[in-house]
Amino acid sequence: MPTILTPISLWKNFDDSLPLMELTTDVKNCDGITYETVKFLGRETGEGRVVIHSVFACSQENPSRDGVLIIPDSRSTIDENLLALFVNSGYSALMVDIRGEWENEKNYTIYPSAISYANRSMAGRHLDYVDESADKTCWYEWVAVGIYARKYLDRRLEGGRVGVVGIRDGGEVAWKLAYAGDFACAVPVCAGGWRAYYGYNKFGGEEPAFDEERHRFIAAIDSQSYAPYVKCPILMLCSTNDPAFDYDRAYDTFSRINPEFIGDSVIAYAIKSNACIGVKCVKDMFMFLDKFVKERQVFISKPAELAIGVDDESNLTAKVVLDGAGDVDEIGVYMAEDCKNPVLRDWMRARPKNQGDENREFYLDIYEKTSVLFAICYVTYSNGFTVWSKITVKKLSGAFRNSRPISRVIYSSRNGEDCFSLADCSARALSGIFFVTDEFFPRVIEREGLKGIYSPCGLSTYRPNSSRFAPDSRSMLRFDAYAAVDSSMELIMRSVYDGEEFATRINLVGGIWQNIVLESKLFKTSGGKTLSDFTAGLMFTIKCPAEYAVNNVMWL
Repeated sequence: MPTILTPISLWKNFDDSLPLMELTTDVKNCDGITYETVKFLGRETGEGRVVIHSVFACSQENPSRDGVLIIPDSRSTIDENLLALFVNSGYSALMVDIRGEWENEKNYTIYPSAISYANRSMAGRHLDYVDESADKTCWYEWVAVGIYARKYLDRRLEGGRVGVVGIRDGGEVAWKLAYAGDFACAVPVCAGGWRAYYGYNKFGGEEPAFDEERHRFIAAIDSQSYAPYVKCPILMLCSTNDPAFDYDRAYDTFSRINPEFIGDSVIAYAIKSNACIGVKCVKDMFMFLDKFVKERQVFISKPAELAIGVDDESNLTAKVVLDGAGDVDEIGVYMAEDCKNPVLRDWMRARPKNQGDENREFYLDIYEKTSVLFAICYVTYSNGFTVWSKITVKKLSGAFRNSRPISRVIYSSRNGEDCFSLADCSARALSGIFFVTDEFFPRVIEREGLKGIYSPCGLSTYRPNSSRFAPDSRSMLRFDAYAAVDSSMELIMRSVYDGEEFATRINLVGGIWQNIVLESKLFKTSGGKTLSDFTAGLMFTIKCPAEYAVNNVMWL
């Protein structure tokens, strides 16, 4: 019968003593950065050693001894633009390929045939199941790549301190390296374990029934099982509305972090970034690395706390409680109503009640029929570091003075940037996940004397799926639209249940605002199926190749 391993027993006898036998196959200089393509050997498999493909990047003039190991997602590979971001921030960086053999890719990590499942395209059940033993999974091999990559950096940086940054599946690897490796700190991005719970929403009320295989996976692979054993501080970067990452459970992993390092660890959220990491989180990442890799004096506050209550006038409010240290630059609260599926939540900014107090208060202007409230707050300090609270969940009953009735208006420019998030981040976000500038985020622009919302990444909203903004079966969609030049605007209604997309296009005359009214039957699938009405639980997306703006989005 297969043994249930733990992080300790899985990595206890791992052999990282073998020589690297490194070989530099290419060197190039670009914009003051030197990029070296390096092959070195990893663990012995019984049929030969793993040949690890990597790129090492450093300043051409003044290479830093402060290092970062970057582990990409298992479906991605080395990104020199991401390496440049770290080098330009004062680090030497090594990025390794873990996905292995890939279609039309010439340079990749070579896994011997005995462990061919370590190739992401051949992983099969070795990705999400432990049918035999945890050391017979692609995760074991990917972590082994990271251990030998750390050994390479130790030699290359002559013993300099190193942090590890992992993206998605690479973030799950980073959790394991925080125990099995030797790192000054770890930054898992959109990675927090609970993979065995995929499809079971934390607040959905349904708990999975686990067999022995599931227990083997959770004990030795799922990252929440590694949190109590980590040997360095952790910065968790979490994006909301991410179908591949359960941010509701992220704090459960964070709270399990080894008590020796929990005080130096941080969890941060990117709201409305559509599965990407925003500017605040990127700034946090580099300040965190500066503190623990460069050993600089960086003030990092304790997490904020959020208390939900009712004031003397029967208003539902949220109070942000600070730890009392540091100069505050900005405080904000987001709330969402009823939606237990974290991917589908419409996060709205709460209205400030009192600007002057240390314990800041906000009005939670909920829909009058809301039964479950989700709320989270952030505090940005004067040095630029942002800390967050955990997500507070509260069941509600009774009436509140500041409750709101149902609304036919989905968006008005009076809402500012609220309501819409980014539609398509892949082309604009660095390495498909990091935003280093706010220029792509939704913003209100004024054209021809009128205001509207715009993003070059397109706009998406889950509000048609919210009971507060829900249409009825006879509703038509109305909005005002502007394009700088003659253009075609694509409108998509995507089912939140099965992902089916219904789309239509409208032609806009450049330089003028137009009033648009659309019936549901104008939205069709690629196969010609029409949308019966707008009540089916939909995500609404707007795309346009020209500069555009929309305003006064409502149901008629």
